[in-house]
Amino acid sequence: MKINKVLIKGIMAAMMGAFLMVPFMSSVSAEQGSAAPATGAVAADENGAATVEVSLPIKYTSQRYGYTIMCPSTPNVVPASFFDEEAKGDVLIFEGDIDNIKKGWVILINAYEDGDIPANAGTATDEERKAILDKFADKYILVNTRVVEVAENTFGIYGYTPKELKVDTTGTGTMETVTTESQMIKTYMPGEFGGHFMISLVDNPDLSLAGIATYNAALTTFKQWPTSEYQQFLELSKLPKKKKK
Repeated sequence: MKINKVLIKGIMAAMMGAFLMVPFMSSVSAEQGSAAPATGAVAADENGAATVEVSLPIKYTSQRYGYTIMCPSTPNVVPASFFDEEAKGDVLIFEGDIDNIKKGWVILINAYEDGDIPANAGTATDEERKAILDKFADKYILVNTRVVEVAENTFGIYGYTPKELKVDTTGTGTMETVTTESQMIKTYMPGEFGGHFMISLVDNPDLSLAGIATYNAALTTFKQWPTSEYQQFLELSKLPKKKKK
């Protein structure tokens, strides 16, 4: 999607080995308010395990898209359509502004297509899971993908955008290796009541252990519920049909 290209530029250069080791689950109510206390989260990088303090005291509620997620601070919320007219969702900015997002999350409801994450992703054999991940990573341009349990018996796909891409920069069919200026971490997952969600980390100028740990901890608090305009939500969550050439 276009939003990926817009938000990737100038956002972060990688710490590919860093990730928070916590179980994924959904456990938050659908009302605005304060809540989660600081918690110690175990994270790991190339130097080994470390404890990162994570605080998620603010509960953000999207009435339009019917979800709640705990946040490290009160976000400045910008419609995702500001960056890409086809994108449906929110950009939660914690530091910086729309021209220079230093820390934030992108939450889309129409981020992938039916069948991209099979219902058996969590119970597939190693060989089947590898095929699912390889196909998904190729389609959505990701590396270091893995299947994660985002809610009880609900599975999604977690991965990084690559540091290097093969791109035809001249339009001649010759592919060149291009080093990107930034990286993002993305988690794709089905909504409990519909929609194809993606929650993405923006952490500029570098992916930090604190940023990754906070993002991963927040994933465990994501909660969806049916909105009062549920049918409209379902229509919004559909990807635009591709025009036939």
